[in-house]
Amino acid sequence: MADLDMFEEFGTDPFDAPIPGESLTADPSNPKPWEQPPEFTDVNEALKELFLLMTDDDYYIELLELIRNDMPLDMLTQTILFQGYMLGKWNTDLMLLLIEPTLYLLIGLAEHNRIFDYVVYTEEKDDLEEYELKEMIDDDIARMKRKPRPDANKNIENVLPESLLSQVRSAPMAAEMGEE
Repeated sequence: MADLDMFEEFGTDPFDAPIPGESLTADPSNPKPWEQPPEFTDVNEALKELFLLMTDDDYYIELLELIRNDMPLDMLTQTILFQGYMLGKWNTDLMLLLIEPTLYLLIGLAEHNRIFDYVVYTEEKDDLEEYELKEMIDDDIARMKRKPRPDANKNIENVLPESLLSQVRSAPMAAEMGEE
């Protein structure tokens, strides 16, 4: 009973959903926009339409505001393209072909409006931090693999006391211990 209370709290009805197969009983004389031939079949023509849509006064201002507020561009791209699909502008194949150019179009509009700190995809900041950490680790590994300088032993002899030097010299080599 607690589950039903949760639905009532949010004002949703879990049983208010289409019946399986209901789409097959729709009136064939009145098809949905995506069930008809698409308005565009050419990528370039569809991109022109997208550009006109994105630069429409009200839409443009709202779009730039979303970009300024760190809305990932990939999510905006998905939303714009799916909306066009639902309106019958293009089919799913053309929608997939439009993903990359639409994303670049959004980047171009953002940079044109001097928005340079846009988020391309949701995990971008995490990936950047991971990439920087990997670079630091790679640098450390490369530094450790470098061959010692020819005068390295002389520097050790000048710094370490003789008792510690003898222990260092008698320590087993990594190759002797089975390590590389």
